[in-house]
Amino acid sequence: MEGRPARRSPTLLERAGSAAAGISTLGPKNPTARLALQWGIAALIFGCLVFFVVRQWNDLPDFDWRFEPSWLALSGLGTFLFYGLQNQGWLWILHALGEDHLEPRPARAIWGKSILARYVPTNALMVVGRIVLAERKGVAKRVCLASIVYELGLGFGTAVMIGAYFVIELPELQDQPLRYLVLVLVPAVLIVLHPRIFLPLANFALRKLGREPLPKPLPFGRVLAMSLLYLCSWAVIGAALYAFAKALHPVDASDFAYVAAAYPVAFCVAVLTFIVPSGLGTRDATLAVAIAAVLPNAVATAIAVAFRIFQTLIELLYVGLVVAVDRWGRAERRDQAGLERR
Repeated sequence: MEGRPARRSPTLLERAGSAAAGISTLGPKNPTARLALQWGIAALIFGCLVFFVVRQWNDLPDFDWRFEPSWLALSGLGTFLFYGLQNQGWLWILHALGEDHLEPRPARAIWGKSILARYVPTNALMVVGRIVLAERKGVAKRVCLASIVYELGLGFGTAVMIGAYFVIELPELQDQPLRYLVLVLVPAVLIVLHPRIFLPLANFALRKLGREPLPKPLPFGRVLAMSLLYLCSWAVIGAALYAFAKALHPVDASDFAYVAAAYPVAFCVAVLTFIVPSGLGTRDATLAVAIAAVLPNAVATAIAVAFRIFQTLIELLYVGLVVAVDRWGRAERRDQAGLERR
């Protein structure tokens, strides 16, 4: 018909975005079939997780292992706290976007369950899983997706900031005054995270996926506060890495800041290779290369791989705890409701 513009075919990215956005409405209507689908997804995640741990275990090099229980316990505590801070960061972002009705206990359980899906290749199931779980608690899909975008932006941006310090501390650059130029990344990251910059960039990416723009920007004051929280979380996991290395091999106290800053750098590499399940191989290789500047190569590789296994076990412990706490809370509410009806 003349005068009517031709209908544009959706791009591959738009089709992928539409499929992810509508995933919560898909699936069999039969309760038994739906339960089978849920268990199938759980089995897929568990299978990928087992494969991940076995793969890491097989990659452990020969090493004269030693264990200092006190340092190992300190590392476990720091790793556990890291997940708590990251979890709290997502909850605060969600509340800042207007979804403040979601209580902390179910929110922590949702975040915990979703991060296990990172072990499935492409990491897409983590995003989809969190959107589906949050929607069941009344969180709009659009807002949940926005919270994940902000979570990734803040996490990656603050990791880049610490990465700037890591570059300055590189032993081979100690005689190079120009290394301090990397500090320009700190204000650059804050500029990118400013609502006037971050919002158009995020909306551009969402348009490429055929999705609606973000519902509203986070105020810059809130962005700064959240950046501080994520910086603290990187400091905590960095300290946990140092304590873990100290538990296995002598490490000089003067190398603390360098070793601690290596973890966010490895995280950045894992984000840039997002198609790999949970940064399998890429993050560990980067971490090993980074700390090899202050430790022997075999020791650095052993620590990087062993810490990944150790961190995965702590992650499972954290997720199991927040899920159990959420279930206990729901059971208490049901019991309370039963008493009130009597």
